[in-house]
Amino acid sequence: MQLQNIKDEEGYKKDETNGAVLSVDNRALRAYKEKRKNNLAMTNEINNIKGQHSQISYDINNMKQELIEVKELLTNFLSLQKGR
Repeated sequence: MQLQNIKDEEGYKKDETNGAVLSVDNRALRAYKEKRKNNLAMTNEINNIKGQHSQISYDINNMKQELIEVKELLTNFLSLQKGR
């Protein structure tokens, strides 16, 4: 593979065998990989928070249902006490 400089383009070279233009800027590649790694970490964190949110919502709904049941039991108990 023979690479030739491209006029006025420092980060790219042309492959003489097939005419492909290749990026040879290693700083840009490292920056891309770091950004991709950070984006993946942020995506994982967001998914974790979504999971926690779902669990909290589920717990809150269960507590609401339990409070409704307690209220019904207290109402029935007080009705029985008044009937005595």
